[in-house]
Amino acid sequence: MAEHTTHTAHAAHADPPPADSRAGRRRAQILAAARTVFLRDGHRNTRLTAVAAEAGCSVGTLYTYFADRDALLAAVLTGVEEEMRAAGRAGAAAHHGSPSEQISATNRAYLASYRENRDVMALMEEVALAEEQFSRQRLHRADGFIDRNTRLIGRLSDLGGVTVADPEMTAVALSAAVSRMAYLTWVDGRFPDTDETFDRLCATADQLWLRTLGLPETGSGTGSGTDTAEPVN
Repeated sequence: MAEHTTHTAHAAHADPPPADSRAGRRRAQILAAARTVFLRDGHRNTRLTAVAAEAGCSVGTLYTYFADRDALLAAVLTGVEEEMRAAGRAGAAAHHGSPSEQISATNRAYLASYRENRDVMALMEEVALAEEQFSRQRLHRADGFIDRNTRLIGRLSDLGGVTVADPEMTAVALSAAVSRMAYLTWVDGRFPDTDETFDRLCATADQLWLRTLGLPETGSGTGSGTDTAEPVN
């Protein structure tokens, strides 16, 4: 059950303040503190008093930006989602080569971000299984990646580079495969957390994407991860 008070949080119903404003910096400070406390104490045991202490502010200040504990957690999860999407975009933007090279670079950037944020991904899975609100957030997150991947496959088909009968289901299958590989590796601990394991995941994600789409492999043996290959779960 989320913590509630009589405070009204306008920020829960409005766009966040600009990141470079005083309010934006304070909000970012609160989110960083919340992430620390949620990961340390778990969703059910996190108290807003602990978040406020970590952030160096009052509980009343928290309510200026977030309606309750669940709104705060939702913002933490959204921030990590945006971070992972940005990593994928940056990976693709850094490589202006062939579609294969861009897919490989984006996969690699995505998987690196997943590895870095493994604790938050585990928390997301935990709360999604327990709370309908967070289950919906996870599905919404997945839909965003699937839609983007579907558009990518459609563009490649329009250019004549690939032939895919059902771009949407292909996007679902590829996204889910890469996501679950990452989850099994870094959340469930199926493989050791080493650079060798990371390279294996990248190479496998590339093979799945490029062979499914009929694109030539990059030959690097280390690429992987696209915004395209973002998780369905």
